[in-house]
Amino acid sequence: MPTFSVTFNADQESRLDKAIMTLIKEIPELSGTTRSQIQIWIDAGAITVGDKVLTRPGGLIKPGSIVNITPPAPIPSEWPPYEIKLDILFEDEHLIVINKPAGLPMHPGAGNREKTLVNALVHHCGKEFEGMMLSDRPGIVHRLDKDTTGVVVVAKSVRVLGELAQQFKERTVKRAYRALVFYGPRTKHVASMQDSGRIDTLIARDPGNRLMMKVAESGKRALTHWQVIERFNEGALLKVTLGTGRTHQIRVHMHSIGSPVVGDKLYGNFTALSKPLLLKAERFGRQALHAAELEFLHPVKMERMRFERECPSDMLDLIATFRNSQ
Repeated sequence: MPTFSVTFNADQESRLDKAIMTLIKEIPELSGTTRSQIQIWIDAGAITVGDKVLTRPGGLIKPGSIVNITPPAPIPSEWPPYEIKLDILFEDEHLIVINKPAGLPMHPGAGNREKTLVNALVHHCGKEFEGMMLSDRPGIVHRLDKDTTGVVVVAKSVRVLGELAQQFKERTVKRAYRALVFYGPRTKHVASMQDSGRIDTLIARDPGNRLMMKVAESGKRALTHWQVIERFNEGALLKVTLGTGRTHQIRVHMHSIGSPVVGDKLYGNFTALSKPLLLKAERFGRQALHAAELEFLHPVKMERMRFERECPSDMLDLIATFRNSQ
């Protein structure tokens, strides 16, 4: 990787890590670099001022300092390739759009460093993806839960990653999901009485269970819009669009209005389902949630791109069972 030299033009001293976050905005090739990636660079001795190697994120940078950034060469062994057939909807030298299957995590994490979408892209893209591999989540712009299926875009360069991330931040990316939700035939919940709705709350991590999120009095704003596509005796198929992108947002919000996503073992209680539907949902084995539509502006070609994929066959079968149970 080349060395990038840039002057820290500021009015006062700043922490090294914060200064680097500011400086990379002036370097198009490094646009989109994450804080965790910068931490890796600092640990690797990739940041210097003059002849001095800076290895403390909290070390101070003085105004007028010329900072040299030499991103380390990618280390392919960090993300071993995983050979799996991918349902590729679009691919060029800048990005790739995939219809993600159930059971495939987006990126390596605790307990799984090898069998994720990132590892699959390392295998599929080869050297084309190496420039992303010093990040903890190479190329990942937005996430789907492990068992949520559907359309996802992944960047192949730091520049494209940054520009796509900016589109998500500015809410210019359009996303729509299909969610099969549960409510009893005699319940008086919002989804059983209205054809559409808006859920606007704060969401935070549940202090009682670090794996869960919850609607809270403090946290990050989460905005969800939902609309009934088809109503059943014990639930409904919804179109859900996002105004924000919080962890587990749809699952938490639907649970909060008394209509959890069918099969969601983390948030839902489905013991009130009729026995045939309960057994079918248990055999389905995951939340019935699918990212059906994705639209964004190609950061290089500057063309609007739209992708849509139907729910996977097992989810269609589950929906049909709810439909036929009336």
